[in-house]
Amino acid sequence: MTEYRQIGRTMVRAFDPRLTARVRAERDRGEILSARLRPGVIAVVGPGAGTGRSTVAALVTSALARHQGTGVLAVDTGHGGGLHARLAIRSGGSTEVVLAGLGLRGANAGRRPAVGHRWLRERLALAERTMLLAGPPGDAEPPVTAAEYGTVSATLSRWFPVRVVDTPPLTDDPVVPAVLTRADRVVLVAPNDERGPGLLADCRSWIAPLLREPLDRVGVQVLVGQAPQSDVAAAGQSPGDLPTFVLPFDPALRTAGALRWADLASGTQEIILDLATQIVRDMRLR
Repeated sequence: MTEYRQIGRTMVRAFDPRLTARVRAERDRGEILSARLRPGVIAVVGPGAGTGRSTVAALVTSALARHQGTGVLAVDTGHGGGLHARLAIRSGGSTEVVLAGLGLRGANAGRRPAVGHRWLRERLALAERTMLLAGPPGDAEPPVTAAEYGTVSATLSRWFPVRVVDTPPLTDDPVVPAVLTRADRVVLVAPNDERGPGLLADCRSWIAPLLREPLDRVGVQVLVGQAPQSDVAAAGQSPGDLPTFVLPFDPALRTAGALRWADLASGTQEIILDLATQIVRDMRLR
């Protein structure tokens, strides 16, 4: 019976070139996402609160972790606890304990780090598939600061080569340039409404001087649907020359709490996987 099914599928693909192309595209995407990647930082930036920045950071992290395992680390450098809210599946945070272990905070400040892979994994395992360096919403655990970020990123890259960093809104917070000047890829996020194209233009102007490489080489854009009729990008407005992905309105993205991959619409999953593929395409080890 299995042989007959395989023969049937082969015949269907032969008669429907669109299906063949789709299967080939899915295979190529899987190979890219599963390949061994060079260590790198993916910075997710946006113009303000409530535009979907933390949501996109969480989705990209989840998509990569599905293929890269626990080698992916999500880092929250914002003050609102947005990434923790979108990824954490248990209470508590990891910022204070990990930064203390690294000799950056508390009684251990200034001391040589005394951490290992197992110790870190036990304290960073807040999320379902990925490692999470983040504090919960509130002021209990201040996020990684600009002064701490370089040491944190460089030290943890030994065990977690791919780091997805959720930044604060683009303001004068010094952690934003601290992240962007070390970023290998940048994801710009804005709402998919009449404000979106202008906000993305402002973001491009703001971050371009901070990057080590031209923005058109390392940047992608995401427009996030805020309501069922959010279709500005679909109407033909050009948000710039960067590769642009449009996330349609998905009720699963509007609910509070941690995002569950299984709860996402199939179209949302496909777009996020395509986005993740675009991001890491040139990060594969040759």
